[in-house]
Amino acid sequence: MSERRLSEVLTRRFSRVAWTALAGYAVVVILLFTTAAEMALRRSLDHSADVIQSLLGAYRDSTSGPGSVMPSALADQLVAMGGQVVITRTTTNAGGMPQVYYLSPGMPARRLEGVPESSPEQARAALVSAITERARWRYRVLHRTMGEFDLYVVASRDAYLVPLGVLMGVAALLLPLAALASARGARQAVADALQPLERVTSETRAIGPSESINRMLERVDRAHRALQSFTADASHELRTPLTHLRAQVQWASDEGRTEAETRDALVAMERELDRTTKLVEELLLIARGENRQLALAHAPFDLSAVVDEVREITEAMALDKSLVVRADPSPPVEAVGDADRTRHILLNLASNAVRYTSQGTVTFAIVRNGTEVGVSVRDTGTSIAPEHVDKIFDRFFRIDQSRSRELGGTGLGLAIARLLAELQGGRIEVDSTVGVGSTFTLWLPGVVS
Repeated sequence: MSERRLSEVLTRRFSRVAWTALAGYAVVVILLFTTAAEMALRRSLDHSADVIQSLLGAYRDSTSGPGSVMPSALADQLVAMGGQVVITRTTTNAGGMPQVYYLSPGMPARRLEGVPESSPEQARAALVSAITERARWRYRVLHRTMGEFDLYVVASRDAYLVPLGVLMGVAALLLPLAALASARGARQAVADALQPLERVTSETRAIGPSESINRMLERVDRAHRALQSFTADASHELRTPLTHLRAQVQWASDEGRTEAETRDALVAMERELDRTTKLVEELLLIARGENRQLALAHAPFDLSAVVDEVREITEAMALDKSLVVRADPSPPVEAVGDADRTRHILLNLASNAVRYTSQGTVTFAIVRNGTEVGVSVRDTGTSIAPEHVDKIFDRFFRIDQSRSRELGGTGLGLAIARLLAELQGGRIEVDSTVGVGSTFTLWLPGVVS
């Protein structure tokens, strides 16, 4: 119900915004058209006024009184303009009263009758009113004063009022259609945007409220305990080599140490520094991977070639042991992911197999499972107790703490291997049998043909 109301509210708001935007656009277009037309009309009036004003000088120079005849050049210009220009001349009689005369082409000036003569301004206002009659909005009048002459240039707005009416009519017809189309588009856009929310809501409703809260609390508690454990383990793992380094420095700095003893202490310190550097690098790798800041390729690669390369490195690691490293025959197989990260995973699995297998075999095999391809690393060494199988991928977890440290392990190898597998869309499975050995299988997406 709430999702439906949200959809309706968003649709109404989008529709209102669309209506407002379209109506505003239509008004802006009409105003721009009207403004452009008025500016063109004003330029036309100014041009006509400039021409007439330049010819009024000839009339003034050749007149000796208000009844004089208009010069032919000015008369021809006025006749050509078709009665769009009115020229008046205001004089003062013997009694000091203003008198307004109308100038027409080829005729002596005639005094205007019925025009108030209290002031030239009143006469001009009455004349403008008479020119435009009652439909003032249809005409535009430009008035200029040139000494005793008043020039009125009149132009009709009919030339652009008709197109303006057509434009307004088209806008009135198209605006509802455009608004209807935008409302439908807004409804569809809102539905598409809310679809994931509706799916999450329906799935959440399928889970009981108490169950959902319990799961959330369990995840929060598990994450909190994991963070506490990781912090404690990391502090312990870093404290151990630092304590060892401090002891070596103090021992080597005592008086009476021979050169050989000092050299041995430096070698031990270098070994601890290397181990600490490796630990820090692996911690940074895990942090970057969990924050999705680790760059991984996602492309087909030759998995068989990666397995052959890891097998050769494993043979070198097992030279001082009674181990046979082999690979089951398999045709070339391609996987989708990152070849370098896959090599890193397999080397971690292989080094563990060699580390915990004193004699026997370490076998690589390529397997298939539907759309997935896998690489199994099988050893005949120390098996993993059932109660430890679910913990071996935890950070810093070691089945035998002292032996693992002697063998140079940091307790992060399997955690990194699982993280790199998951970042490639894969996983790692474990199968361990007491007295037989352990098999770790890396599964990755296969190439779909």
